[in-house]
Amino acid sequence: MLAAVALPFAPTWLDTSTVTWPVAGAPVASSTAIVTPYRPNALTATVPCSALRAAGPAAVALATGPEPGGLVVTDRAARVGGSTVDLRPTTAPNCRAVITAGRDGISVDAPDGRRTDLPGEPVPQVFGFHTDLDPADAVGLAVTIEVADPFSTSPGALKYGLIGIQLGAAAGVLMLLIRPSRARRRRVRWRPSWWVDVAVVATLAAWAVIGPLAVDDGWASTIARNVAATGNPGNYYRWWNAAEVPFAFSQELLAPWTAVSIAPLWLRLPSTLLAVATWLVFSRGVLGAALPVRAATGRVRSLAAVCLLAAWLPFNLGTRPESYVALAVVVALSLAMRARGLRELALLALTVGLTVPISPNGLLVLAPIVVFAPRLLAALRGASPTRWQLTAHVAALSCVAAVGLTAVFADQTWDALLIASDWHTFFGPALPWWDEPDRYRYLLGSDQQGSVAKRMPILLTAAIIPVVGLLALPRAHRDFVGRAALRMAAVAVVALLLFAVSPSKWSYHLGAAAGPIAALLTVGVVLVTRRARTPNRYLTVVGVASTALLIGAAAVALDGPNAWWLPVVYAVPWPSEPPRPLGLPLNQPWPWLAAVVVVSVLLYRRRLSQAPAAGPAVTTLIAVGVVLALLLGSFVAAPLRRPEGSLAKINLDRVAGTRVCGLADDVDVLPDGPRLAPSSEAAEQLAGFDPQTGYPADAPPPDPPGTGASTFLWGSHAPDVQATGSMTSPWFVLPPQPANGGVTVSVAGRTDGGNQLAFDFGRADGGGGVAPLGDRTPVDRPASDEDPAHPLWRSLGVDATVIPAGADRMRIHAVDGRTDALGWLAFTGPRLRSSIGLTEFLADKGPVLISWPMAFLFPCIHDIATVRAGVATTPLAVIESPRPFLTEDRRRDIGGVFAALTVFGTLHEIPSRLVGRPDVDWGAVKLTGDVTRDAYRRTVTRTLVPGSGGVEHLPPER
Repeated sequence: MLAAVALPFAPTWLDTSTVTWPVAGAPVASSTAIVTPYRPNALTATVPCSALRAAGPAAVALATGPEPGGLVVTDRAARVGGSTVDLRPTTAPNCRAVITAGRDGISVDAPDGRRTDLPGEPVPQVFGFHTDLDPADAVGLAVTIEVADPFSTSPGALKYGLIGIQLGAAAGVLMLLIRPSRARRRRVRWRPSWWVDVAVVATLAAWAVIGPLAVDDGWASTIARNVAATGNPGNYYRWWNAAEVPFAFSQELLAPWTAVSIAPLWLRLPSTLLAVATWLVFSRGVLGAALPVRAATGRVRSLAAVCLLAAWLPFNLGTRPESYVALAVVVALSLAMRARGLRELALLALTVGLTVPISPNGLLVLAPIVVFAPRLLAALRGASPTRWQLTAHVAALSCVAAVGLTAVFADQTWDALLIASDWHTFFGPALPWWDEPDRYRYLLGSDQQGSVAKRMPILLTAAIIPVVGLLALPRAHRDFVGRAALRMAAVAVVALLLFAVSPSKWSYHLGAAAGPIAALLTVGVVLVTRRARTPNRYLTVVGVASTALLIGAAAVALDGPNAWWLPVVYAVPWPSEPPRPLGLPLNQPWPWLAAVVVVSVLLYRRRLSQAPAAGPAVTTLIAVGVVLALLLGSFVAAPLRRPEGSLAKINLDRVAGTRVCGLADDVDVLPDGPRLAPSSEAAEQLAGFDPQTGYPADAPPPDPPGTGASTFLWGSHAPDVQATGSMTSPWFVLPPQPANGGVTVSVAGRTDGGNQLAFDFGRADGGGGVAPLGDRTPVDRPASDEDPAHPLWRSLGVDATVIPAGADRMRIHAVDGRTDALGWLAFTGPRLRSSIGLTEFLADKGPVLISWPMAFLFPCIHDIATVRAGVATTPLAVIESPRPFLTEDRRRDIGGVFAALTVFGTLHEIPSRLVGRPDVDWGAVKLTGDVTRDAYRRTVTRTLVPGSGGVEHLPPER
C-alpha cells in the first residue's frame, strides 16, 4: 500500500523535445511546426539585421503565430503579447536581434544593444515558423524551442522497484485471502438451458459484425494507436494532448490490441468478449444469488438474456470504456451478494482497484458495495475475531485495491494528474454533479443520443423501480424474491446516481449500468409474476397502475428516432423519426395497451383474474422484445438497403478476405485534370446568366474569375433581384477518356427545385456543326450544413463510362427556375477529372490525420500523424467527417492539437464520392497547402525528474 502511495511522487524520465529551425545547412524557408501546448517551455529567436532590412514595411521577417499570442517580427519591431519592442537595425557587424522567452518572462536584445525585459510575459505561441523573405534574405534567421511534455514519462529505477513491490505484495496478499476454504463447493452442472447461452453468444457475435459505431470509437482507437507507436498516452485530438490520467487504463489495454490490427472487427473483439463474460457472470453469479431456485430455468434465463441484450447492445459495442465498467459492476454485484468471508472481499477489492482507473464511470463499481455494505461488513467482522486481525485484514484488502494506483501512476506522475485535471476542467466538458439532468435531456433528444434502443432500457428501469417498491415493501408481501428485487432496485438507483460524478453527461455512458438494469428488469418481472399468482385488490390496482406507467415509458421510448452515430455506414430505417413498423404508431399508448391485453389474455386465459396483476411483467416483456426486434432488424436491413459504405459489409468483407481496407474500399477520390478548351462551334447563349460574375460576393469561385478553374464562369445571382433564366455554354473539345476518366465543373447554388444543370455531349460533324449525342445530369450533393448566406462551391461531374460513345464535344446547359432566396446558380467551365481509390490516392500522401469520427474505419491507413513529447508530425492529408465537419483537432478554444494546420495555411478539398452512391455524404479528403512541412531538426532528451514539481505547469488558455 505504501509503495502504491509513493508511486505518483517517484522520479520518472521526462521526454523533452528541442526543435531547431531551420535545419543546419538548409535554406531558410517557412515551415510547419505543431507544438502542444501552443506555448513551449522556452524559445530563442535570432533575427539578423539583414533580415530586418529585407523585410521592409510590408513583409514579416519572422512569425511563430498570429498576434497577440505569437511572436511577430517586422522590419522595425518585435510584437508579442500586446507589447512592441523597437528593433531598428544598425550598421554594426554581426548586428542582430535576439528574443529569449522562458518561465520568468521575455527578454529582447535589440540590434543597438538595448535590452528590454517583459517579466511575467508568457512564452510566445508557436504554430509554425513563417517568413515572407526569400531564402537569400533570410540567412541567419533561426528559432529554437524546448517543449517538456508532462505526460511523456517513463518509470525510473526506483519507480520500477515500487511497482514490483506493490504488485508482488498485492499478488501475495490476494493468494492468501482467496485460498480455498474447506467448505464443500457446489458442483457446476451443465443445465438444460445451455441453448440460451448459445443464443446470447451468437447474438453478440453477430452484433460485432452488424452493430453501430460507438461515438468515440475513432477517438479511443487513435489514442491507443498513438500510445502503441510512441508510448505517449495523450488525448491526441484536443486538450493540448493531455493524458486522460487518472482514467486512461482502457486505452493502455487497447494499445497492444491495435499493434496487431486496426480492422474494426478486430477492435470490437474485446468488447464482445467482455459482453460474453458479463452474460456468464450475470446469469450465474448475480441471478444465481438473487433467484437461486429459478435462475437456471429456461424461462428465467431467457428473460435474463433479452433484458441484458436490450441494456447492452445499444451502448457497449466498440472501444469505449463502458463495456469494461459494465463487466466490473456485474462482477462486483455478484461478489457482494455472495460475500461470506475474505475470499469475496479480496476479489471485490481487486475489482474496484482495476475498475476505477478505467473511466470516471468506473465509480459505478461502488454501487453494489453501498447497497450490500452491511453484508460486507459482517463478512469482514466474521473473518476478524480480534481488532488486530480486523486491522490486518483491512490493510490487506487496501493493498489489493491499491493496484488501481499502480495502474494510474505506473508511467504517470502527480504532476501529470494535476496538470491533466486543470486542462480537462478548463477546456471541458467539466460539468458539476448538479448538471446530471442534462444526461436525460440528451437521452430524450432527437439525435443519436436519444435513439429508441437507448431510451427503452433506461425508461423501463425508471418505471419498474416504483413497481418493485409497491410489490415488495408491504409487510404482507415480503419474501426472498421481494427482498432481492428491492436490492436490485437499490443498486440500479445508486448506480444511476453515481453517474453524476462524471464530468461529462452524454447519454451513451449509461451502458456502464447494463448489469444492474438487466438484473432489476429480470428480478422485477419474476416478482410481478410471482405476486400475480395470488391476486387481491391491492395487487390488481398496483398491476393496472404499473402497467399504465410502463406503457407510458415504452411509448416515450418509441417516440425517439432510430438514429445512430455516423449514419453514412448504415442505412437503417427511420433514422430521423419515430419507428413505425407496419405503420403502427408505437409512440402512442394505444398499440401498447392493445398488445398487453391480447398477450395477457393468451397467457392467462385460464386464470384471467391474474392478468391485471401480471400486466407490468407482460408490458416489460413486450417492450424489451419490440426494441430488440427493432434494433436487430434495423441493422440486418441496413446493408441490404444500402451496401455501399456499409459497416456490416466492411466487416463481412474483412472476414472473407475480399476487401480489407474498410470504408476506403468504397471511396473514390476525383482529382482535377486539365481544363477543356473551347471549340469553334456555336457560341454561348445567355438569358439571365452573366459571364465572369453572377455569384454572391462572399462566396468566391475556386480561382479568381478568368483564371485557373474559373477561366470560364457563369452565374445568375444578382443582389436583391429575383429572376429566372437559362443558358447554354459554348462547345468544348472533349478528348478521348480513359476508363477512370470523366468531366467535372465547380458549382454553387442549387441544382434542384426548378434549377437544372446538365452536360450536353456531341460529335463534331466536320462542317462547323455538332451532332448531339445526348445529355447527362451529374448527381448533386449539397452540403447539409450549408448556410444560404455563405454558399459553398462543390464539384459535380460524370464518369467516362456514361459519356455517349464517340463524343468529342461537350457543353453545359443550366436553368435558374427558382425565385426564392436559393433561386440562383453559378458554375465554371468544364475540366477533366480522374478516379482513383482512396487507399491508392493516400499511399504517398502520409502522414494522414483522420478526424475522430472516421478514424475507426480505415484499417489500411497506417501512416498517421503522431504526437510525441509535445510535438506532432504535420499531416499531408486530412480525412474529414461528413458535414458538419467535426474539427475539434483544429479548434484552439478546446486545445486542438492540430490547430496549427489552419494558422499559416489552408486545407484544400479534393473531390471524392462514395462509389455507387455519390449522393451520400461520406466525408471529405483534404490536402495541406504548399508550405514546407516539419523542416526543422528535432531532438528528444530524457531527464530524471521528481513526480511532483519536476515539470512546469503551463496554465491553460483559449
